[in-house]
Amino acid sequence: MVGAEVTVLVFGPLREQMGVAEMRVRGSTVREVWEAVVREHPRAAATSSAVRAARNLSYCDWNSAVESGDTIAFLPPVAGGSTDMVSGVRASVSAEPIDVEAVMAGVGSGRDGAMATFIGRVRDTSDGHAVSHIDYEAYPEMAVSEMRRIGESVYERGGISAIVMVHRVGRVAVGEPGVIVVVAAPHRDAALRACQDVIDLIKGTVPMWKREHRDDGAHWVDARHHAHSETPA
Repeated sequence: MVGAEVTVLVFGPLREQMGVAEMRVRGSTVREVWEAVVREHPRAAATSSAVRAARNLSYCDWNSAVESGDTIAFLPPVAGGSTDMVSGVRASVSAEPIDVEAVMAGVGSGRDGAMATFIGRVRDTSDGHAVSHIDYEAYPEMAVSEMRRIGESVYERGGISAIVMVHRVGRVAVGEPGVIVVVAAPHRDAALRACQDVIDLIKGTVPMWKREHRDDGAHWVDARHHAHSETPA
């Protein structure tokens, strides 16, 4: 096939289905790149309707043109770094346990009368089954970029002093935090509303996937809470 040679990355259940995490293919558009992937890995075709595409760390249209050297990521439904402070927004992905007190201590100033915090912890049950832990997998560079974009879009509405987001990757045990969002603002209403909006957007668009390890095996869980079963080890 003619076209640009690009690097393709796949994640989560799509990666396990294909048996590879990275490959090189050719194509002129994102759609042609996906078609080349499917030719080499026909099982991926079954996921076409649910997969989203990203070009060079940003979501893109399937008809987007590609250039040699591009990185194209194909992302199954998400489960829904850098720590530079930009416009009062900080986002990071961490393989280490989240230190909740440390995160909260670094947010806001004396003029902020409100601090809203959301902590998402791993539950011990899911759909009636006991959970031992969750494995979180991410496209780290894009996850941080998308989290920062979300934070800045909320911050720019005004009334917010700072927004900090930290998301875990790797194995997270029952009771441990998988994500934390902290918003500081002069007034309560703005802080609470922003915190709610940020976590809702993180769950919907950040390229992060979770695999629950339960008493009936391991299951990938997407943003619609549909479990994709795997054969228990």
